Amino acid sequence: FDARPTLGPDRRNPPRRAAAMSDDGGHSGFGQDRGGNDGMSGAPMWQIKKKMEDFEKQRQQLVEELIREKEFRKIPAEPPNVLVEAVASGGPTDGKAKPLVKHVIVKDINRVAQMKNIEFPTGDLFANKAPIGLYALFDGQACASAAPGPAAAEYCARNLHTKVMENLAMLKQGSGTEAYVKAALIKSFHDLDADFLATTADIQDGCGAAVALVVGDHVFLASLGRCIATLAEVDSEGDRPRPAEVRAGGQAAASGCLGGPARKRGGPGAPGCTPEVVGTALKGFAKHPFLMLGSSTVRTVLDPSEFVGMAADFRMQPRFAVSEISARVLEEHARRGAQVPPQIVVAQACFLPPKEGSQAGEEKKPSIPPAKKARVGLKTLRLRHILLKVQDAAGKQPTGPAASASAGAKAKPARPRAEAEGMLRDVLKELCKDLSEAAKAPKTPTDLIIFQGKKFAELCKKMSDCPTAQKGGAMCGDLGWMSLEELGVMGGNLREKVEPLKQGQWSDIVLSDKGMHLIQRVA
Repeated sequence: FDARPTLGPDRRNPPRRAAAMSDDGGHSGFGQDRGGNDGMSGAPMWQIKKKMEDFEKQRQQLVEELIREKEFRKIPAEPPNVLVEAVASGGPTDGKAKPLVKHVIVKDINRVAQMKNIEFPTGDLFANKAPIGLYALFDGQACASAAPGPAAAEYCARNLHTKVMENLAMLKQGSGTEAYVKAALIKSFHDLDADFLATTADIQDGCGAAVALVVGDHVFLASLGRCIATLAEVDSEGDRPRPAEVRAGGQAAASGCLGGPARKRGGPGAPGCTPEVVGTALKGFAKHPFLMLGSSTVRTVLDPSEFVGMAADFRMQPRFAVSEISARVLEEHARRGAQVPPQIVVAQACFLPPKEGSQAGEEKKPSIPPAKKARVGLKTLRLRHILLKVQDAAGKQPTGPAASASAGAKAKPARPRAEAEGMLRDVLKELCKDLSEAAKAPKTPTDLIIFQGKKFAELCKKMSDCPTAQKGGAMCGDLGWMSLEELGVMGGNLREKVEPLKQGQWSDIVLSDKGMHLIQRVA
């Protein structure tokens, strides 16, 4: 008989602990080599600290990279380093008819895209915030398959840049290559054509096109209809430029057009709206000095070789070049018996050498004229010029600062801009003729400045509306030393066109708040 109580735990056979609290050997799950927090509580403290320090360094590096990327995005992209000009001439003079040829120049596509919150790829051709520019003309008289008219040209000129930006933005990272950019440009033509036909079903006219898209160090030329787009190329130093690639072929592109609803009803064989696009890697301004765009009325007079050859006579002077070509084309059409001057548009983009540094100490003191010294601390240029006062766009005489520009000179009425531009072209021709007839060509920029000094002073005293024309000798027309900042304050495109000049070079036609200039850098 067992007299022990039957209630309470059996002290001789205590129950086993839960399996979760022990392993098969009866060991606790806590501690080293027992699972649980193995690798943390069992690691030495110095290893734990080192891991935390490494993690903090990586985190800090990532934060710094994100900050740098954010700051980099805030920096505006530079526009292409080019001088661009376009001239429209001819056509009805009654002022009532709309122009059949329209042109558009967007010098900085990146800036426009930023305002519209459009982002482009950041790799391939777009790497390092590649500068992007767009230059185009649309010709409502360039289509054999559509009636001449202004509507298609006007619509395309107004909407091209938007279509191009949208299609470039659709390119994914890794797709910013030459082939994809060409495809985006072609799609922009298709989009323009589809939208125009959808919104203007009752309008029958169409237009041809010549387009240049600059992306970094690549240029893409697109042509449609009878318009002309060509890139100038120099084979070796000293050679004259020639067309880099004449349109090889596409009869479909030559006969195609944007708009023109009648062509849509022509069936599968009807002309389309797909342009011929040529992409070229630019190899510096010495190899590829400029590109040219021309309306169909230019192509009927000049072939690509003649087109490029005429422009080659004006180095980094696009305004002179396009004005001279336009005048030549108008004369030829008149000689052929045209009753009404045809509408003409010529555009040129000159690629410039890399911009110089701002170290003013590297500037050499001029040998002539010896009167003034360059100011220290700023990049300065020594200039002389001829100034012509011009009327404003409404044909009125200038007022304010522009009117006082000739206060010390003879009072002369302001001229229409076309007249002033023609006078400055004649000045440059006289200077070039004088140089070509010289018995001994100047060898250095200084020799050139001295040689042209007499002729320049004669023309300056005769024509210039600036008080500096009354100075004597080598100081005639002298503006002295001017910084880039001072040139910018004068307004217009003066700084843009003067900054690239080397000693002895003449500027393009320059427009400022004071009037129209022809400028030579003398030091």
